[in-house]
Amino acid sequence: MVAPVHRSLRRRGACSVLAPALLFVALTVSVLVVSMQYNPLEKAIISPRASGSYPVSMGIVQNTRFTRSISRPSSKIPKRSVSANIHIQSGGILLPVIRALYEERARKSEEEYWEERKKMIMDPDGKTIVVTGAGGRTGRLLIQQLQGMKKGVREARGVVHSFKSERRLIDNYDVNNTFVADIYANPENLEEAFGNISTLVILTSAMPKIKTRSLLRLMFSRIFRRKASSRPQFRYKQTPEQVDWIGQKNQIDMAKSAGVEHVVLVSSMGGTDPSNMLNKIGDGNILLWKRLAERYLIASGLNYTIIHPGGLTDKEGDFEPLSGVDDELLQRPTRSIARMDLVEVVLQAIFEPKARGRSFDVISTDTPRNDDVYDWDGFFAQCGHCDYQHPDVEAILAREKTLEKRTGGATAASSSSTTNRAKEAEVA
Repeated sequence: MVAPVHRSLRRRGACSVLAPALLFVALTVSVLVVSMQYNPLEKAIISPRASGSYPVSMGIVQNTRFTRSISRPSSKIPKRSVSANIHIQSGGILLPVIRALYEERARKSEEEYWEERKKMIMDPDGKTIVVTGAGGRTGRLLIQQLQGMKKGVREARGVVHSFKSERRLIDNYDVNNTFVADIYANPENLEEAFGNISTLVILTSAMPKIKTRSLLRLMFSRIFRRKASSRPQFRYKQTPEQVDWIGQKNQIDMAKSAGVEHVVLVSSMGGTDPSNMLNKIGDGNILLWKRLAERYLIASGLNYTIIHPGGLTDKEGDFEPLSGVDDELLQRPTRSIARMDLVEVVLQAIFEPKARGRSFDVISTDTPRNDDVYDWDGFFAQCGHCDYQHPDVEAILAREKTLEKRTGGATAASSSSTTNRAKEAEVA
């Protein structure tokens, strides 16, 4: 009987030690849960200042770093803004402490914000420019050029699709003043970036990704010499309809409501041919959706410049550009353009008045360009305007949609059937 008595005493001693510890843990967790339920960042009513500009925007909910904000009219309040005037809707034990901590953090962050803001203003009399699609290779080159200019640019902002792209721009390319927004799913996030801007440059585009299985199947067939498709298959995470039509339409609508003076839209050559190879990638009809967005921009009443570059290369630039309309440059043996040359064309289009109201194709020539004497004013003056009456994009896309519904979402497999439907739609 001695051993059981000792075991029971040991159990009671352990319980007497564990019970207060467990009670303390439970109380601590309860207090934390209560305080989290009354997070001032989620349940605060933000009061804008009388001057009409917002205090700093801190990415506490979505990311942990300090994000720059912008001055905006006091009628619309950014969702992520934090003000020193925080009115808590509900009470709690730790609310006074939490309120004091957040107010102190907001005050310090606001001071940091205004210091950073002074650094971002390069030329007080220059333009405030937003580049969407700044995470892409061309967009990154453009935003780097704009943020490196000392004259003509007051502030250059870049809009990217994800925080991963934003972090890559900041860490690897020394690009600051960036914003994250999904132009298709969450276009309202563009409001903060579009505040008080003069020029919008649209460089967004749907990006196809190769299907791994199709690539493996292609490799397997070549190794064992079996018949297979000569090209791998692609898919879109966000389709051209979502990005190049709805997403660009959202940007144009936002620019119009924000009072943007000028929109530069970088699209692609090949939009006059419905059977173009790019339209078959992932059955996306990307060039047709791009052309539909171009027509929407022209009809919006905004000042616009639409640029259709040829095939983009990563070669060094500094070659003279050659312009054309309606894909006539596709008949030339060389129909590509270096990204740096395209960036230079976009930069000049931002500042040259004669570039407005034009829609043209552009490629690089073999003639080196001397920027000290090159006549950009004359280049834009001789640029024509593409004809948007042909092809009838709406009819073609409507016919494609009808076919998808009839076949349960499946698209045509052969290029000949795609071409025939396009021709029938044009005739109709």
